[in-house]
Amino acid sequence: MNRTKEEYCKEFNAIEDKWFEEWNALGGPESGKRPDWYYVDKQLELRRDWYRSLEVGDKVHICHYTDITPATVIKRTPKMVIVRNEKAELDGKWKPEFIPGGFSAHCTNDSEQISHWVIEEDLEGSTERFNWSEKYGIWKNSSDETLGAGWMKYYDYNF
Repeated sequence: MNRTKEEYCKEFNAIEDKWFEEWNALGGPESGKRPDWYYVDKQLELRRDWYRSLEVGDKVHICHYTDITPATVIKRTPKMVIVRNEKAELDGKWKPEFIPGGFSAHCTNDSEQISHWVIEEDLEGSTERFNWSEKYGIWKNSSDETLGAGWMKYYDYNF
C-alpha cells in the first residue's frame, strides 16, 4: 500500500496513542504490565516503510543521542542516504534559564526551546552518510545516530 509520509506519521502516532491508552488502562508504569507488543511490531513496519520512502529533497532530522539537528536528503540509493546539515538559530524569544544543580547548573526551561528555532537551508552545510540497517529497520551512520521525519532542532542544555 502506498502512503504519503504524512499518512505514515499519522498512523504511527495513532498506534502509539492507542498503546499508551491501553498501558494506562492496565495501571501504567506502577503496574509493571504492558499492552500487547503487536503495536511495537506495527510501528516497526510503518517506520521501515517510511524510511524506505525517503527521497531527495525530504526534510529530516538527525538524532545525536540527546541533541537533534535538521537536515535534508541530497542523495539516495537503496542502501545509502546522504543528508546535508541545515542552519538553525534561536529566534531570540527564548533564553535558557539556569539554577544551580547537577554538575554545575540545570536548565529549567529546556523543553520549551523546540518552537523557537529558525531553520533554513544551508547549501554549504556539511554532509553525512547514513546506511540502511536491515536489522533495525532504520538509517544509521557510523556513530549510531539515526534519522527522523521533518526538520527539528534541539540542543540539550542539561547534558
